[in-house]
Amino acid sequence: MKKYWQNRNYNRENQEETEDMNNSEHNDYNDQEQQTHLDDGLDDIDQREDELETLRRELEEEKQRHLRTRADFDNYRKRMERELEAQRIYAKKDILRDLLTFLDYFDQAKQQVKDPAAAEGIEIMSRQFNDLLYKHGVRPVECLGRPFDPEEQEGIGYLETGQYDEGCVCEEISPGYKFGDILLKPARVMVARNPDDGKNKQDPGSDQEKDNDNNK
Repeated sequence: MKKYWQNRNYNRENQEETEDMNNSEHNDYNDQEQQTHLDDGLDDIDQREDELETLRRELEEEKQRHLRTRADFDNYRKRMERELEAQRIYAKKDILRDLLTFLDYFDQAKQQVKDPAAAEGIEIMSRQFNDLLYKHGVRPVECLGRPFDPEEQEGIGYLETGQYDEGCVCEEISPGYKFGDILLKPARVMVARNPDDGKNKQDPGSDQEKDNDNNK
């Protein structure tokens, strides 16, 4: 009987030891499986972060490409607008220059017409025509009392006068006109000079005419 209980206790101890070993192995397996899942999860997170960084970089590159394309298009649009505006201005310039000849006709007619009523009618038409040119951007060249400017004025000669400073325009023979910065017609003017210097003075346009003759 004693031996029986000893064997039974021995078997129980072996069984408990076996269960402990099985439990230990099972726990080790679970730990390893959990660690594997954790490693896989970390790898998956790293991969997703890499993909996200790649997407951010591609998005930034696409944004910069879009900005460059938009800037190029804006520059192209502005260049085309400038070219079209230049073409429009120069086309309009030629038309306006031709229309200015009618102002000369009005001036000539006013000088020749003796009938006051007819002269008044010509004056009204001339004024209306000037208003029309002004509406389209034509402006007279301001020159009276200002220093002679060969770029915008054609000097006819000198006039002895004390009313204006020497070298300034003292009389406008025929008006000049500009369209923006474009000269349509130069003003024909007389330039003031001091009476004492009359013998030493030449016509204001003579130097320019000499240069033109030398260049021919």
